[in-house]
Amino acid sequence: MSHWPLHARIEGAIVMIGFGSIGKGTLPLIERHFEFDKEHFVVIDPNDSDRRLLDERGVKFAHLGLTRDNYRDALGKYLKAGKGQGFCVNLSVDTSSLDIMRYCREIGALYIDTVVEPWPGFYFDKSRGNEARTNYALRETVLAERRKNPGGTTAVSCCGANPGMVSWFVKQALVNLAADLGDKGAEPKSREDWGRLAQRLGVKGVHIAERDTQRATHPKPRNVFVNTWSIEGFLSEGMQPAELGWGTHEKWAPANAGFHEAGCGAAIY
Repeated sequence: MSHWPLHARIEGAIVMIGFGSIGKGTLPLIERHFEFDKEHFVVIDPNDSDRRLLDERGVKFAHLGLTRDNYRDALGKYLKAGKGQGFCVNLSVDTSSLDIMRYCREIGALYIDTVVEPWPGFYFDKSRGNEARTNYALRETVLAERRKNPGGTTAVSCCGANPGMVSWFVKQALVNLAADLGDKGAEPKSREDWGRLAQRLGVKGVHIAERDTQRATHPKPRNVFVNTWSIEGFLSEGMQPAELGWGTHEKWAPANAGFHEAGCGAAIY
């Protein structure tokens, strides 16, 4: 039997919002690497098709979709149930990451998500311009919230695979490159330090490529499109404008590029 390292004990309740492919993959990681009171572990999802996986593990299931009207009452009911500090793991779609994050900080609960997600309707809102419907604009709302309310209970946003884990890979790549080039500077400790290291090493751009290794039992027929990603994610991001990270060193831009008037300016669309 495998022995997994335990990284911490979660004294309060754990509330996982969403039990899709990411939720089903995250559940065993929480079970392996954290100590917690299973009595106060709750998964919230409007779809109960995979409930048996939770029933087998003795994890509570709330058959519920979070909305603007009910998210405070629903999350408060479960996050406040434990004896210690609650922990909210947001892996859902069509729920406002920013609103949920604010509420968690309000009640002193820890928070993490994989992306800045809006309430339903954002991606398809024709009254908004392209600039306002970008992922850049969504992330800027979280950065603005951090500036407005510094300190407080820890909340980690955009910590999925991409964005998220790729940032750790980039940092390790910079450390490796520094060693290969004989850079003797100290390992960075802050965001500014990482920026200075990249500048010192001459790194001006980072290309992140994702490779899909999924294979179907039956080969894909000709003239058939198969989406191997999230259906909701595919449709919503397909309605958004294309986006590119954009550095201060860029001296040229595509003729049809749009530049953001607000925020840090690290992207075009």
